[in-house]
Amino acid sequence: MKSLWKKLALAAAVIGVSFGAHADGSDAPKPLPQREKVIVAMTAKVEAYIPMLLAERMGEFDKENIDIEYTFAKSSDGIVLLSTGRADVLGGQPSAAVFNAIASGADIRVVAPLFVQSPASKQGIWANNAFLNGRKFTVDLFKDQTVASAIGLGSTASYFLQTELEKVGLSLKDVKFQTMASPDILVALENGAVNFGYLIDSIWQKADESKVSLAFVQGPEMSAGSWSFGPRLLKERRDVGEAVMRALVRTTRTYLQGDYHNNPEIMKIMLEELQLPEETLKKGVSLTFDPNLYMPADLATRLQKTYALIPEVLSYTELMPEDRVVDQGFIAAAGIPIPAK
Repeated sequence: MKSLWKKLALAAAVIGVSFGAHADGSDAPKPLPQREKVIVAMTAKVEAYIPMLLAERMGEFDKENIDIEYTFAKSSDGIVLLSTGRADVLGGQPSAAVFNAIASGADIRVVAPLFVQSPASKQGIWANNAFLNGRKFTVDLFKDQTVASAIGLGSTASYFLQTELEKVGLSLKDVKFQTMASPDILVALENGAVNFGYLIDSIWQKADESKVSLAFVQGPEMSAGSWSFGPRLLKERRDVGEAVMRALVRTTRTYLQGDYHNNPEIMKIMLEELQLPEETLKKGVSLTFDPNLYMPADLATRLQKTYALIPEVLSYTELMPEDRVVDQGFIAAAGIPIPAK
């Protein structure tokens, strides 16, 4: 069933409606009184983060009087950087580690999605062809197998895998997870070190389909990742956080709707920023970016229930309410009405 946020995003894209009269603000630039530096943490420059990279290259942050500085760290280290104020923004997944940090008192909130998976994308779980040995993939083949992923059990990939496993009476308890870097997952899959692995966009395009094949794609009903803000933007300098969000909204609406891969200017910037071969980038498909940056309804509840299936993934027992995890005030300040619950 399509969630409310997705329906509203589609409606906005179709009718081109302006939300300024129906929300608390506008996405028009409101330059900060003095130049501000914002530190953004991410694992690497990948296409999922293109709204941030493009906003800088197209001058949208400059319009807000903001300088962007990037710091690169694995997911767990990025959460530490964000919670301790050494980074202001974190691109990644609302993983179990994020929930655990919030539950322990860290001033972290998920503020906007990254992207919604395109129907043409093959981001998802892939299988080793030698393991399949001519068999057609069926979900029951996961039983007692190891799945390689960048984050492991406490990732949003767990949610999609659990949804598939339930169809055949299995659960996450019936599989093992092995954590490794995204590029290494493809290598491990192709050489048979693991039989299943989660391949993200910009990685699956490199797959040798004589050695590996797609098992199933990540469903479109949930955002593939999120932007999170730390204590400085949430509390100390919320005005700076609102300026960051305005720039992201403008960039998403102006440059990233439709097949932006057909825009030579955008592709040139992506080639420079992502450092990918041109043929690899052209093999990929444009991601789908919600023009309203709505977070999926009941995101926190769905993920927490999935993570709670395995003991010790979550460090707490009582599920946190949605507003403890998600702060939609920044998109409201950018002129976007928050959907009714």
